[in-house]
Amino acid sequence: MLQVQSTIYLLLICVAVSQASFEDLRCKCVCPRVTDKNSTKPNQAIYISDNFDPSLCTCDNVVRPQNPQELCPRCECKYESRNTSTIKVVVIFIICVVSLLFVYMLFLLCLDPLIAHRPTRYIEHADEEVNLDDPTSSHMAHVNPSLARQRSIINRVTNEQKKWKGTVQEQRRNIYDRHAMLN
Repeated sequence: MLQVQSTIYLLLICVAVSQASFEDLRCKCVCPRVTDKNSTKPNQAIYISDNFDPSLCTCDNVVRPQNPQELCPRCECKYESRNTSTIKVVVIFIICVVSLLFVYMLFLLCLDPLIAHRPTRYIEHADEEVNLDDPTSSHMAHVNPSLARQRSIINRVTNEQKKWKGTVQEQRRNIYDRHAMLN
């Protein structure tokens, strides 16, 4: 519960900081700089002004106040609008999903020793004949049904876990040793 609260506080702080850092409306001008004739790399200057009216998104309004020496005829200005609230919601959702998967992984790691290393009781069997057709002579008649069901579920989970671990080991051998992928 403490981890969930700390995650929520962290997300709220991130949202508050991001509101101060990013604007939804901006004007972005890309201007080529004067370069040497020997230079192969294109030089570009990028000028950005936030909270701009679309009709004022021109080189004269964006570039000249910041850099009066820049040549405006070669500058390309674009008005950009983005929805930062949607971006924030998606990022928060992804962080929550990853956190939940991490907590689930920790739960499974704590549960693994309980399932895998459970001591089994040894039941000594006597040499006796059992008639499987007669329900009264079955040796499982005296076992509690709920206990048998619990053991069955644990056995199924353990078997599936062993099968999955075997598949993972086989994949590791194929990828790292043989450099081949499974189909």
